[in-house]
Amino acid sequence: MDSSAWVSLTFALSMHIHWIANTIVPPPLSLSGGDRIMVECIRRWSRDHRITVYGNEGARQLCDWFKLDGIEHVTWRADRWQRFGRPIWWLAQTIIGCRGAEVIQFSPSERHVIFATSEFQPNALPAFRLKRRYPQTPLVMESFLLAPKWFSGRPGPGLMYTAYRPVQKQMLRKVLREAEMILVTGEEDREFMLQEGRSPDSVYAVRGGVDLSVPQSVPEPKEKKFDAVFIGRLHPQKGPLELLEVWNQLVQRKPDAHLAIIGSGPMDAQCRAKAEQLGLAKNVEFFGFRDGVEKYKIIKSARIVVHPAVFDSGGMAAAEALCCGLPGVSFDLSALQSYYPRGWLKARPGDLAGFADCLHRLLTDETLYAATSKDAYAAGLEWDWNVRAKAIWEAIERGIGKPPKVIM
Repeated sequence: MDSSAWVSLTFALSMHIHWIANTIVPPPLSLSGGDRIMVECIRRWSRDHRITVYGNEGARQLCDWFKLDGIEHVTWRADRWQRFGRPIWWLAQTIIGCRGAEVIQFSPSERHVIFATSEFQPNALPAFRLKRRYPQTPLVMESFLLAPKWFSGRPGPGLMYTAYRPVQKQMLRKVLREAEMILVTGEEDREFMLQEGRSPDSVYAVRGGVDLSVPQSVPEPKEKKFDAVFIGRLHPQKGPLELLEVWNQLVQRKPDAHLAIIGSGPMDAQCRAKAEQLGLAKNVEFFGFRDGVEKYKIIKSARIVVHPAVFDSGGMAAAEALCCGLPGVSFDLSALQSYYPRGWLKARPGDLAGFADCLHRLLTDETLYAATSKDAYAAGLEWDWNVRAKAIWEAIERGIGKPPKVIM
């Protein structure tokens, strides 16, 4: 379904959505799954609703990058604090955001809803402040990645997430108490929220989507240049270094194996250095951040999509390749069992040799490849953003209209 086929959402009243996005790192530096969800929902919901985006300079740059017209912006400027390091910048964003929330005025003639892009303090605390000023206005909180428990034995990207857990736990207690609606990315996180006492209608698993009109507009290449493609942030959570180790093992069995890496992030230089160190300069090509037609030209030039995340709540980037008929290979993380149930081969978490073996099997077994590719394509068509955005909003409408928020 292309964008022209979008069916307008019907509501009793149009809403004014106040979207707080105060921690955005915009393209081409990065693009998180949560930011992609924000962009695609705003693109569609703005046709029926008034949307104001409040946040850091990155929020405005994100909307400009994706040409999100017809929305309003209020920029809370904290950029001068970046030179003092991330903790100070984080604190400054929080303080400036809370002060900004104190001067927002809601028109009594409109129906309002408050959104926060995450439970991070620079997003959540201004949202809570605004909620206190307008207590009858529903609050929708996005929480798209739950940090793993300490000593849980679950694979993860090191201390950065386990160290964050106590802070997140504190913020989530407030979210559970004050937000009318919570958006998560997968059923596993939704179950956690329900176990914490939330009512079923007040938590929704978003998962994400794909704008199918873009890949459908890109013709198939005459030949496949890449054996596999990675799409995502170069970030410890997404496993780019593990992927390079896997690729090194695959090259031992298939010396001409060629990998495309689409994405940017904090590990960009480290990944390029790792590829050089492993002698993979001729086997790995880094494209940086790409989007739209440019990205799909690369995707369609590959045979397989790889999603080597070591800890994830889902991950929608790989679905962009599924709808092009690329089968996937990943670690068998619990969140991915509901995200990608078909069209995939999966290795035991942390098993790099097993991951490489899955790749080799797909590249050498034509019957297996054809069957998995067929399943992948069918699964990819289910990710249509037009359908997903409509479903998300309908869930929000149900959730914010049904107190109480927590089952006592």
